[in-house]
Amino acid sequence: MSGKISATFGTRKILTMIQQQHADRELLLMQANATEDRYMLLDLSGEPSVFASPVNYDVLLSRGSADWHGMTSFIFVDLPIEEQKVFTSKFSGFRHDYEAPDGLKHFCILRESKNNAAFVIVTNWHSDSEYAVWLRSASFKPFAKYVTPDYDYHESRYSFVRSLKS
Repeated sequence: MSGKISATFGTRKILTMIQQQHADRELLLMQANATEDRYMLLDLSGEPSVFASPVNYDVLLSRGSADWHGMTSFIFVDLPIEEQKVFTSKFSGFRHDYEAPDGLKHFCILRESKNNAAFVIVTNWHSDSEYAVWLRSASFKPFAKYVTPDYDYHESRYSFVRSLKS
Protein backbone atom coordinates (compact mmCIF):
# COMPACT_ATOMS: atom_id res chain seq x y z
CA MET A 1 0.00 0.00 0.00
CA SER A 2 1.23 3.48 -0.83
CA GLY A 3 1.84 6.17 1.77
CA LYS A 4 -1.33 8.07 0.78
CA ILE A 5 -5.04 7.26 0.46
CA SER A 6 -7.77 9.57 -0.84
CA ALA A 7 -11.50 9.17 -0.27
CA THR A 8 -14.63 10.74 -1.69
CA PHE A 9 -18.31 10.11 -1.12
CA GLY A 10 -21.40 10.15 -3.30
CA THR A 11 -23.94 8.07 -5.15
CA ARG A 12 -23.04 4.72 -6.65
CA LYS A 13 -23.72 6.08 -10.15
CA ILE A 14 -21.35 9.05 -9.83
CA LEU A 15 -18.59 7.12 -8.06
CA THR A 16 -18.78 4.30 -10.61
CA MET A 17 -18.43 6.88 -13.37
CA ILE A 18 -15.30 8.30 -11.70
CA GLN A 19 -13.96 4.76 -11.32
CA GLN A 20 -14.50 4.08 -15.04
CA GLN A 21 -12.95 7.42 -16.10
CA HIS A 22 -9.81 6.57 -14.12
CA ALA A 23 -9.50 2.85 -14.86
CA ASP A 24 -5.70 3.18 -14.58
CA ARG A 25 -6.07 3.91 -10.84
CA GLU A 26 -6.67 1.50 -7.99
CA LEU A 27 -10.08 2.93 -7.05
CA LEU A 28 -12.24 0.85 -4.71
CA LEU A 29 -15.98 1.35 -4.44
CA MET A 30 -17.42 0.64 -1.01
CA GLN A 31 -20.97 0.72 0.35
CA ALA A 32 -21.85 1.78 3.89
CA ASN A 33 -23.27 -1.10 5.91
CA ALA A 34 -25.68 1.18 7.79
CA THR A 35 -27.48 2.52 4.72
CA GLU A 36 -27.95 1.30 1.16
CA ASP A 37 -27.45 4.67 -0.55
CA ARG A 38 -24.14 5.80 0.99
CA TYR A 39 -20.97 5.06 -0.97
CA MET A 40 -17.28 5.84 -0.71
CA LEU A 41 -14.57 5.63 -3.36
CA LEU A 42 -11.00 5.04 -2.15
CA ASP A 43 -7.96 5.90 -4.25
CA LEU A 44 -5.10 3.66 -3.11
CA SER A 45 -2.67 4.75 -5.86
CA GLY A 46 -0.75 7.24 -3.71
CA GLU A 47 -0.89 9.72 -6.61
CA PRO A 48 -2.45 13.20 -6.43
CA SER A 49 -6.20 12.77 -6.08
CA VAL A 50 -8.51 12.78 -9.11
CA PHE A 51 -11.49 13.54 -6.85
CA ALA A 52 -13.10 17.00 -6.89
CA SER A 53 -13.46 17.04 -3.09
CA PRO A 54 -11.07 14.47 -1.65
CA VAL A 55 -10.29 13.66 1.95
CA ASN A 56 -6.59 12.80 1.90
CA TYR A 57 -4.84 10.58 4.42
CA ASP A 58 -1.24 9.68 5.18
CA VAL A 59 -0.67 6.00 5.95
CA LEU A 60 1.24 5.81 9.24
CA LEU A 61 1.11 2.05 9.69
CA SER A 62 -0.06 -0.82 7.50
CA ARG A 63 -0.06 -4.54 8.33
CA GLY A 64 -1.49 -7.58 6.58
CA SER A 65 -2.59 -8.13 3.01
CA ALA A 66 -4.35 -5.12 1.54
CA ASP A 67 -7.43 -7.13 0.59
CA TRP A 68 -10.43 -4.83 0.89
CA HIS A 69 -13.07 -7.52 0.28
CA GLY A 70 -15.25 -8.28 3.29
CA MET A 71 -16.19 -5.79 6.00
CA THR A 72 -14.02 -2.75 6.65
CA SER A 73 -14.30 -0.68 9.82
CA PHE A 74 -13.16 2.93 9.93
CA ILE A 75 -12.74 4.22 13.50
CA PHE A 76 -12.30 8.01 13.52
CA VAL A 77 -10.74 9.81 16.50
CA ASP A 78 -9.42 13.33 17.11
CA LEU A 79 -6.39 13.44 19.36
CA PRO A 80 -4.92 16.45 21.18
CA ILE A 81 -1.18 16.97 20.60
CA GLU A 82 -0.11 15.41 23.91
CA GLU A 83 -2.20 12.29 23.18
CA GLN A 84 -0.86 11.99 19.61
CA LYS A 85 2.59 11.22 21.00
CA VAL A 86 1.18 8.45 23.22
CA PHE A 87 -0.91 7.08 20.35
CA THR A 88 2.03 7.09 17.93
CA SER A 89 4.31 5.48 20.50
CA LYS A 90 1.77 2.71 21.20
CA PHE A 91 1.47 1.86 17.56
CA SER A 92 5.20 1.99 16.85
CA GLY A 93 5.54 -0.92 19.27
CA PHE A 94 2.35 -2.43 17.98
CA ARG A 95 3.84 -2.56 14.46
CA HIS A 96 6.41 -5.14 15.57
CA ASP A 97 4.60 -7.15 18.24
CA TYR A 98 1.07 -7.47 16.89
CA GLU A 99 -0.46 -10.86 16.21
CA ALA A 100 -3.55 -10.58 14.05
CA PRO A 101 -6.81 -11.77 15.57
CA ASP A 102 -8.83 -14.40 13.71
CA GLY A 103 -10.46 -12.98 10.61
CA LEU A 104 -8.39 -9.78 10.37
CA LYS A 105 -7.00 -9.39 6.86
CA HIS A 106 -5.64 -5.87 6.91
CA PHE A 107 -4.98 -3.15 9.44
CA CYS A 108 -3.77 0.43 9.04
CA ILE A 109 -3.54 3.72 10.88
CA LEU A 110 -4.23 6.86 8.85
CA ARG A 111 -3.85 10.56 9.63
CA GLU A 112 -5.85 13.16 7.74
CA SER A 113 -3.41 15.25 5.67
CA LYS A 114 -5.08 18.60 6.44
CA ASN A 115 -5.86 17.89 10.09
CA ASN A 116 -3.00 16.46 12.16
CA ALA A 117 -5.39 15.66 15.02
CA ALA A 118 -7.66 13.41 12.91
CA PHE A 119 -6.69 9.72 12.94
CA VAL A 120 -8.43 6.69 11.44
CA ILE A 121 -7.98 3.09 12.56
CA VAL A 122 -8.89 0.93 9.55
CA THR A 123 -9.46 -2.81 9.90
CA ASN A 124 -10.62 -5.23 7.22
CA TRP A 125 -12.31 -8.50 8.19
CA HIS A 126 -13.61 -11.67 6.62
CA SER A 127 -16.88 -11.16 8.51
CA ASP A 128 -18.76 -8.83 10.86
CA SER A 129 -18.84 -11.53 13.55
CA GLU A 130 -15.02 -11.77 13.69
CA TYR A 131 -14.88 -7.98 14.09
CA ALA A 132 -17.41 -8.17 16.94
CA VAL A 133 -15.27 -10.79 18.72
CA TRP A 134 -12.17 -8.60 18.32
CA LEU A 135 -13.92 -5.60 19.92
CA ARG A 136 -14.30 -7.68 23.11
CA SER A 137 -10.80 -9.19 23.01
CA ALA A 138 -7.50 -8.37 24.71
CA SER A 139 -5.94 -7.43 21.34
CA PHE A 140 -8.43 -4.54 21.06
CA LYS A 141 -7.24 -3.03 24.38
CA PRO A 142 -4.68 -0.62 22.79
CA PHE A 143 -7.60 0.95 20.88
CA ALA A 144 -10.29 0.86 23.58
CA LYS A 145 -9.11 4.08 25.23
CA TYR A 146 -9.86 6.01 22.04
CA VAL A 147 -13.39 4.79 21.33
CA THR A 148 -15.05 7.30 23.63
CA PRO A 149 -16.67 10.72 23.18
CA ASP A 150 -13.52 12.25 24.76
CA TYR A 151 -11.78 11.71 21.43
CA ASP A 152 -14.75 12.56 19.15
CA TYR A 153 -14.95 8.86 18.29
CA HIS A 154 -17.23 7.68 15.53
CA GLU A 155 -17.19 4.61 13.35
CA SER A 156 -18.35 3.66 9.87
CA ARG A 157 -18.43 0.19 8.39
CA TYR A 158 -18.26 -0.46 4.67
CA SER A 159 -18.30 -3.44 2.35
CA PHE A 160 -16.48 -3.75 -0.95
CA VAL A 161 -18.67 -3.40 -4.05
CA ARG A 162 -17.64 -5.60 -6.94
CA SER A 163 -16.41 -3.50 -9.86
CA LEU A 164 -15.69 -4.24 -13.50
CA LYS A 165 -12.03 -4.87 -12.63
CA SER A 166 -12.52 -7.26 -9.71
